[in-house]
Amino acid sequence: MLRIFILVLTAFMLAATSNTADAGPEAESVISQAAAELSQGALTPDELADLVDIEAVARFTLGRHADTLSADEISDYTDAFGAFLETTFDAHADRFVGADVTVVDSRDRSARDSVVTVQVAFENRPPETVRWRVLSRGATWKIVDVQVQGLWLAIEQRAQITAILESQGGLDAATRRLREDTGESAAD
Repeated sequence: MLRIFILVLTAFMLAATSNTADAGPEAESVISQAAAELSQGALTPDELADLVDIEAVARFTLGRHADTLSADEISDYTDAFGAFLETTFDAHADRFVGADVTVVDSRDRSARDSVVTVQVAFENRPPETVRWRVLSRGATWKIVDVQVQGLWLAIEQRAQITAILESQGGLDAATRRLREDTGESAAD
């Protein structure tokens, strides 16, 4: 499911560039630039980190457990989560090069929160409908979630991380799992 999150996040960033959402001109500018780079296969891990609120998504995936952790523990987990997102994104980004993305609907949940529905058309497979959510973070807009096949993926990630936290050894097990999925060892 973590890999699906990254695949959908990639589609989400492509969608963000294809049309103007009601999120405001600042969000549109950031998203347009990222989508252009993604569709050309030129989006770097640093640019991905600029688009996604990795700290917020990582903390969200920790759920109620985040309140019991130290700042250092959360920072270490966030680093592992961010590396996981970047590694998985890099492994699947070329899947979206040249995709045609059309915004079919947008809804502002508030002045700082917008959900946009897009259609992603591919050359060799059926189109996909994806909803993506952006939040205003000061002067910038950041991606915080994406929905595919009716599932909000950050919510699904939260369930998976919670299961690891509660049944497989706590935060160390969750962080270790993310590092293993990126090919990192605990010593890296």
